[in-house]
Amino acid sequence: MSIVMLLFLLTAAVYFVSGGLFFLYLLGGSSRFASLAARALALSVGLHVVFLVADYYRAGRTPLATMHELLAVLSLLIALGFLATMRRHRLPVLGAFITPVTLLLFLAAALRGPVPPVPEGVRSALLPLHITVNVLGIAAFALAFAVAVAYLIQEKLLRTRQVGGVFQRLPALDVLDSLGFRLVTVGFPLFTLGVVTGTIRAARLGGGLSFSTAQGFAILAWLFFASVLLSRAAGGWRGRRAAIGTMLGFLCAMAAIGGYVLKSAGG
Repeated sequence: MSIVMLLFLLTAAVYFVSGGLFFLYLLGGSSRFASLAARALALSVGLHVVFLVADYYRAGRTPLATMHELLAVLSLLIALGFLATMRRHRLPVLGAFITPVTLLLFLAAALRGPVPPVPEGVRSALLPLHITVNVLGIAAFALAFAVAVAYLIQEKLLRTRQVGGVFQRLPALDVLDSLGFRLVTVGFPLFTLGVVTGTIRAARLGGGLSFSTAQGFAILAWLFFASVLLSRAAGGWRGRRAAIGTMLGFLCAMAAIGGYVLKSAGG
């Protein structure tokens, strides 16, 4: 077994342990579970960075040269974003929703095939910008997705008057609603720039405006997030509707990434 593979498996294992500890804390475990989970997540982030560096030297190309490497970077950014959010807002319980997303994206990065690097004819000054803003925007949306899931669970518990156990672990609805809104506000302009630069590149390469299925999902994700922000500004989509819109937007963004991964694997 190679060093890179060993680092990958070790990183995934520590992510899994961290997620399990966060989940135990959510179900009513002591605060020690939250502390251990946060430490395990920090350790997994460190291992993740070492894995990316080792993989870079093994492959001899940048970490964003293929979609699979992009997924590895995206999962790292989500974990880092959550650690920063947890440090500021003291919401370790959200790790039960964030860590599984991070782990799944990291594992998806291992499903790599003989994916060639980006051809010379496709490269342009827009490509690095397009990739960077999309990754940052989707990382913010992933955090917003986890907050939205927590909101819907908390809202259902409150509606059914189940005010013990998990209910006491989750933050108040207004806290979740406000945090989700801020995260979508951060991710939306980045994702918008990614959609615009991607459309420009597609038009240049194809000689016109033609969209693949993945690009269609990306635009659909943009519409969902735009609707969430616009409706909030107009006094409409708050709380439950905003959470559902956020979740649908993130799922569309994941479908877009899946489309690009399948396209690259088949190409």
